[in-house]
Amino acid sequence: MTPSIYRIDDPRARAVLLEALETGMVFIFPTDTIYGLGGNPWDDSAIAKVRALKGRATDQPFTLHLSTTAEIERYAEIPASARAAVLQLLPGPYTLLLAARPAAPACSVLGTKVGIRVPRHPFFAHVVEPLGRALFGTSVNAHGEPPLAAFDDMIDGFPSIDLAFVGDVSGTPSDIIDLTAVPPRAVRGRLPASLETPDRD
Repeated sequence: MTPSIYRIDDPRARAVLLEALETGMVFIFPTDTIYGLGGNPWDDSAIAKVRALKGRATDQPFTLHLSTTAEIERYAEIPASARAAVLQLLPGPYTLLLAARPAAPACSVLGTKVGIRVPRHPFFAHVVEPLGRALFGTSVNAHGEPPLAAFDDMIDGFPSIDLAFVGDVSGTPSDIIDLTAVPPRAVRGRLPASLETPDRD
């Protein structure tokens, strides 16, 4: 079955997304970096379906995608020493590992950490934010393979998803920064200058 496809500027997109989140659908969505595959982070059936589609183990967490920085502290603790940098980096092309609060969905928590993204993208600003909802997401690929870049390849590779939202992406995965480490460290990519510790003589 071919998934339904909507452009993010389609006037139906918001209602379609809400229905998807309420009914356990899984879908492809654009971010400021690459496309994501995900759904409602509190829906066990959606989480299980994405794990099965990707061949992803149950001990591998998904990233929690939020539409505003104001939502971060509902799910995670921001270190006082990094607060200014976090608000400077997000929204933007970063995944930040933070200490999880009890409200963080289990699918996005590993140990004591939760991975948070706030993409700078019109899909989140105009479609997701008015709904006041969070998404879980992962790259569109089989586990261990590079993320698919062409939208048609994503649809061909994951024909059993329910929906896909089309929008522009940069094509470069987010940098992953662990803010629970002292000093902060880059897990993938480079540490932003705003988080670098000055060398001391």
